[in-house]
Amino acid sequence: MATRRDFIERAGALAGAAALGVAAPSGAAGANSAARTTGKADVRKGSRQTMSILILGGTGFIGPWVVRRAIARGHEVVLFNRGQTNVHLFPHVEKLVGDRDGDLSALQGRRWDAVVDNSGYNANQLERSVDMLKDATDQYLFTSTRAVYHEFTAPVMNEEAPLGPRDIPESEWVGYGPNKVLAERVVREGFGDRTLIARPPVVVGPGDLTDRFTYWVDRIDDGGEVLVWGDPTDPVQFVDVRDLAEFYINLLEHETRGIFNTNGPEAELSSAELVYGIRAITASPVSFTWVDWDFLAERDLHPQNPLPFWQPPRGRYLNYGRMDSSRAIAAGLRFRSLAVTASHTLDWHRNRENLGNYQLRVFNRDVEARVLAEWRAAR
Repeated sequence: MATRRDFIERAGALAGAAALGVAAPSGAAGANSAARTTGKADVRKGSRQTMSILILGGTGFIGPWVVRRAIARGHEVVLFNRGQTNVHLFPHVEKLVGDRDGDLSALQGRRWDAVVDNSGYNANQLERSVDMLKDATDQYLFTSTRAVYHEFTAPVMNEEAPLGPRDIPESEWVGYGPNKVLAERVVREGFGDRTLIARPPVVVGPGDLTDRFTYWVDRIDDGGEVLVWGDPTDPVQFVDVRDLAEFYINLLEHETRGIFNTNGPEAELSSAELVYGIRAITASPVSFTWVDWDFLAERDLHPQNPLPFWQPPRGRYLNYGRMDSSRAIAAGLRFRSLAVTASHTLDWHRNRENLGNYQLRVFNRDVEARVLAEWRAAR
């Protein structure tokens, strides 16, 4: 019978090579043909040559990568935001200043081929922007979240899974996921068949200030004994911000409509494959110790509070790390390798350390050492 140690050793031997794989090519024509068979992804016609795209936000994390991709593809981009975040970005791009919670007048009298909304978080914000833009664009792409789903217990966790809390009335819904559910509804009601909704998992890569993924590349590169939550077989999903941005522009260019889970990678990834895959890009001597979820919870180290960015596969989170993204893949979503995401994120992080003496915010090394010692003592 294989032991836990046997599994970890096999994962270490195999996962590094698997993680260094090359992402599938992005054949748009074949992807669009497949998308027509999904029932929900509606592809209208061939790729547009040049579009005018309004991006609500555009200077945070996802937005800049969408801007870069759009410009690289030859499209005309306009940004609408408060003019307070990363104002140095894109000096040659037109910028409209306003506040989606307040003054939207800068949008009046304008028209765009498509709108990308990365900054809407609640129904009130969306009601305002939808009312302003419903007659001003042919496509409205809204960035939602995996957190819209009520629970993650369906055998196939696709876009038809139930949304929002089921045990309380909508008037009492609070929090990130429930607010996004209500925001999605406003978009669908306002734009009808012009609606695009993406439901990404944790978005990672260069520029991510949450440190949820960056912690792992930094910690593993530093070497030593690394505490890993849960079990080596726990499933993990994420998406590289650049893959998401490329998918967005591909959807707009092909006038694709629908709702899409955008969870990567394409094949199931375990936490062992994640950490050993990251180890493959470093030269640091490192070992991994998995610590039981309940043991960590007793020490107030809960999933996503702030680490890790995956959940124990049980109860309502049974298939949290196994979301079905086949519809998005059929519509053109492609995933770069873990090795590329990890190495580029590490390079970006080391650069910001050099520029500003940046300290990761998510997990204290002293706490890690203490918990590892307690875990060994309890074994």
